[in-house]
Amino acid sequence: MQSFELAFNVVVPLVVYMAIGVIIKLLGLFSEDTLKEMNTVIFKVFIPISLFFDIYNADLGAAVQWPLMIWTLALVTASFLVALFFCGKFIPDRADVPTVTQGIFRSNTVLFGTVISSSISGDSGSAVMAALLAVVVPLLNILAVIGFEVTRGGKVDVKKTLLQIAKNPLVLACVLGAIVNLTGLKIPPILDKPLNVLGDMASPLALVVLGGMLSLRSMVSHKGRLLTAVFCRIVAVPAVCVGIMALLGYRGAAMAALLAVFGSPTAVASTPMAQALGGNARLAGEIVALSTVLSVVTIFLFTAAMSSLGLF
Repeated sequence: MQSFELAFNVVVPLVVYMAIGVIIKLLGLFSEDTLKEMNTVIFKVFIPISLFFDIYNADLGAAVQWPLMIWTLALVTASFLVALFFCGKFIPDRADVPTVTQGIFRSNTVLFGTVISSSISGDSGSAVMAALLAVVVPLLNILAVIGFEVTRGGKVDVKKTLLQIAKNPLVLACVLGAIVNLTGLKIPPILDKPLNVLGDMASPLALVVLGGMLSLRSMVSHKGRLLTAVFCRIVAVPAVCVGIMALLGYRGAAMAALLAVFGSPTAVASTPMAQALGGNARLAGEIVALSTVLSVVTIFLFTAAMSSLGLF
């Protein structure tokens, strides 16, 4: 029951943000153009600032476990490649291929990670999660950009694709955050506080906009791709990836952090990225919304099962 309460307490605020977006839309305060413009600003300004500070503030230190990091990055990459392959094979609409792909592999580790790992394993879980965040978050964003760039249609121009990846604001934010972290540079307090506030606004604002974009008619028309992405994201991917790590002998704080990485719902940033890079933004938002709501149940079930198996 404690694990259900944990998941419930994490998800409810996110649902409230989306509900506010729905209400604002019903009141006629959002237009389609406004939503698109807000999504662009979120993608190019707010989320990059948030990512920068997530990596800038990450305390690697003694929590770094290189084998754990390497295995985690390998499984994240593998889930991306498998999802991209099957989506490309079975989804005819090119805009939906990278949208569903990122819905499957790109987890909301930033919002869920520390909460889940610290609630299960305390300070040790938080330390392992902080170290993983520093490498997983950049990889998730870079792979998502690659997914959109290589599925635009036509022949893939490697040089152009690499240039687009290098210019992506999320990738730039990750690289800059890593450089500042590793070099020990400090952001002046006069800039640190207001920029942190802007970064903290990224997810709530993105969820409000997402709520304004939701449409029951659209969800019904997307039901096949929507349900497939959500099932893979919150059931299949965590079951396979956490299962592999358990077979490799990981236990305790490491497993709590791995559940957070692989068992979290789809990242909020998926929606503005889908819009900015030519994907299906409505479908992306629907995957985020449904996976977030249903993760209350799946996180509870995974936590209960892993606890009963002695993995925590």
